[in-house]
Amino acid sequence: MRVAIGGIAHESSTFATVPTKLSDFEEQGIPEGQQLIEVYGGTKSAMGGFIDAARDFSFDIVPTIYAHATPAGPVTAEATQTLTDWLCDGLRSALETGPLDGVLLALHGAMVSELDDDGERYILRAVREVVGPEMPVIVELDLHGNISENMVGLATVCVAYDEYPHTDTYERAYEMGLILAQIVRGGVKPTAAVVKIPLLAGGQRQYTHAEPMLSVKHLAHDIEGEPGIVNVSYLPGFFFADIEPTNFTIIVTADNNPEQAQEAAARIANYIWNRREDFKLNPTPVDQAVQKAMAAPDGPVVMADIGDNPGGGTPADGTVMLEALLRLGADNAVVVPIVDPESVQQAIAVGEGNSVQLKLGAKVDKFHGEPLDVAAKVARITNGTFVHKGPMGTGTTHKLGPTVVLEIESAGGGKVQVVTTTYRYQPTDLEVLRSQGIEPTDKQIIVVKSWVHYRAAFTPVAKQIIEVDTPGLTSPHLDRYDYKKLVRPIYPLDLEMTWKAL
Repeated sequence: MRVAIGGIAHESSTFATVPTKLSDFEEQGIPEGQQLIEVYGGTKSAMGGFIDAARDFSFDIVPTIYAHATPAGPVTAEATQTLTDWLCDGLRSALETGPLDGVLLALHGAMVSELDDDGERYILRAVREVVGPEMPVIVELDLHGNISENMVGLATVCVAYDEYPHTDTYERAYEMGLILAQIVRGGVKPTAAVVKIPLLAGGQRQYTHAEPMLSVKHLAHDIEGEPGIVNVSYLPGFFFADIEPTNFTIIVTADNNPEQAQEAAARIANYIWNRREDFKLNPTPVDQAVQKAMAAPDGPVVMADIGDNPGGGTPADGTVMLEALLRLGADNAVVVPIVDPESVQQAIAVGEGNSVQLKLGAKVDKFHGEPLDVAAKVARITNGTFVHKGPMGTGTTHKLGPTVVLEIESAGGGKVQVVTTTYRYQPTDLEVLRSQGIEPTDKQIIVVKSWVHYRAAFTPVAKQIIEVDTPGLTSPHLDRYDYKKLVRPIYPLDLEMTWKAL
């Protein structure tokens, strides 16, 4: 067997004010060819899963490219076309040097492009033009994907992450290698069924280690163990994309049995619909959350700034939580991150150990607070590069760009630190603090700009976790968004609707 690997991944918010450009993908590097193997070999990543599957299932891999960018606005036409061309050029080169038995791709499922609201459909159409309609093309998807039946039809098998936080990107990619081997060598003939549930599932309720998603995961795994079922994928979706495919999707793939796939998908979909009220969320107001964290007998208390989650496309420069910490007199607290390249450069100019007057944060849009006038000590200056050591993306390198740790005195004389970065990052690893000289277990309060992903690394050290009702482009209050393309009716925007999978 000879198999091409690669991918293009982005989660796009149509409500974000900053589009995603080619330079945003280039920020973390776009390895191609042998460099892809050098960068991702031995890591717990999608590419690492493909590489290890090739070793264990005895097939040769031909690497193309892998490009990803931090979530933001829709991907520009230039970036979409350029990256797709690079991927397809890699596939053409692979075919020129010998026959291919299949393609393994790491995509996302919630990429919106200026060229197509369904970015993955655009990519897969181009891939099919190169490899033809019959070649097995297996696609890995984030469970936040907004899935169209057209996109599923262009793939041979779709395999979504089972976990949120996404601690299983490697495992699902490895599984894809096994499925491909079963198709090529074992004669498996995948037939997929797609059921679209008219439900917008609250982001924090998509956490797969608690209800209601824990039971959904168990049901899906039980069905996946039934004879004839190849894969079961459940995708709660990404409701910050105002496009037609946005909702909760079930994909079940069976071996040459569309009726079995359809029945299984409907079974899961009806189970989820009957629990739709469990997907609502009631986060804690800002001041109440800060006071609760300050009064806690032990730290760290981890506070999730869910309205300014860069993993959902926000600028990550919101100041609402920092303002409350300073005003209410918090001590031994840290905020990670506030993205503000201008303030970073001003701090670097005065030097480590010195004081600087800043207008900090809230420079990108009007949704995440106001810039704060602060006098800060520059406690540390770094290049912002660190290696993930926790359960997400283990072994992969991330670049925050030039980064400074600012220390600001609160109203009560306490100390609040701010990890101020050049590039956006959703805190998914404790190294984002340790690499800056901050030991998270020593803190009373840690504010992370994240929905759920922080839980993978921070839950083991947290004495308490508080989801904070901050304003912003990733607020769970759906009535704040001006949906125009979303297919209606849909719950909970339309509370009285009825629905049942066939």
